[in-house]
Amino acid sequence: MSKMPLEGDDLLEFLEDVRLCHWATVGPDDEPNVRPLWYLYADRAFWFTTRLEVRRTGRDVTEGSSVAVSIASEDRPYRAVVAYGRPEVWEEDRDAWLERIATRYGEREGREWLEGAMKEQDRVVLRLVPDRVIAWDYGRRDYGRMQKGASLRVELP
Repeated sequence: MSKMPLEGDDLLEFLEDVRLCHWATVGPDDEPNVRPLWYLYADRAFWFTTRLEVRRTGRDVTEGSSVAVSIASEDRPYRAVVAYGRPEVWEEDRDAWLERIATRYGEREGREWLEGAMKEQDRVVLRLVPDRVIAWDYGRRDYGRMQKGASLRVELP
């Protein structure tokens, strides 16, 4: 079996590391929209925060867009995860999820951001349990699977 996909504990470690994701949707005008977002991976789901009215990120979701989320390393060897699906607005324990997402990116900075975010009427938490996930790790130097056109599809830990 090829070693190219990023899987298991290595995948979990990668997802738990602090980095931005890139969130892609398609707007009602059929134009793609991509923006960097904070994320949290927990409970076999991806968690995000946005605003439903003020941000294109949220409006596209409320208008029915599916999403693609790309999380990639910035240093060699390059590793990446791409998740596809339809997020849901998550209302249960909203404030706790906002805090978890925000403080993941720095305790002080996260709490400063959170103070303002909690006042935003349209601030929501989005939960994505992906329909499909692909992942790779070029540091494993096993390109046979890709060269044969095999899938890099993985199961989330």
